[in-house]
Amino acid sequence: MSSRSPTQYPRSQARRREPKPVPSMATPRRPQPPKKLGFLGSLFLLALLGGMIWLFMLILGLGPYTDNETKPTLIPTSLAILPAKQEITVVPTITQTSAATGTFAPSHTPTATPSPTLETFPFILIGEPEAISSDLLRPSLGCDYLVIAGQVWDLQDRAVKGLRLHLSGELKGYLIEQVAVTGAASVYGESGYEFLLENLVVNSRGALLIQLVDDDDVPYSLAYPLQTFQDCQKNLILVNFKQVR
Repeated sequence: MSSRSPTQYPRSQARRREPKPVPSMATPRRPQPPKKLGFLGSLFLLALLGGMIWLFMLILGLGPYTDNETKPTLIPTSLAILPAKQEITVVPTITQTSAATGTFAPSHTPTATPSPTLETFPFILIGEPEAISSDLLRPSLGCDYLVIAGQVWDLQDRAVKGLRLHLSGELKGYLIEQVAVTGAASVYGESGYEFLLENLVVNSRGALLIQLVDDDDVPYSLAYPLQTFQDCQKNLILVNFKQVR
């Protein structure tokens, strides 16, 4: 056998060409604009929308599908409130029978005595006490005296003489207990009276009380409190009384 190697052929130096794309002969399609709804399409869309609204109203009972059935109106009525039941406990009374018979006198029941009021006295104070200067009616006294004076009239506005007036109280530590009689001080009128308190021209409120009384000191009026002033223009206090019953 021959030892020759197989004959080698030289490789082709030519480059392998890639195939070129073949241009398409088809014409590209342009995008079409959206089609507009015609009259029938719009009519169909409106009918569809109206049907949906009708179905919605039918389900919810709106518009002409409202339930016209009159619903009863609840009118509150007054409630009668009955008082709570009261439990009454009956306590048995034990009656003791005595062998001896006799008559028992009922026990004395004290009666309340009404307190004195304006209606229980025949005389009352007329108006308010008036404070003036003693120089107007008693110029000789000056400013050294506190004067309590006035008049008393009956039901017919006539002067009442012979009634007693009681003046009591305390001023500057001095106890006052004096009695005057109507008609004794005519400078104030036909039934005039007067109390003279020397060196007691001071300010006070309710320290002195004046009251009409009879000969046995039975009150004919309430005891009225007086106000005095440390003022020479107000050292004469006029206090008048009037009968009312």
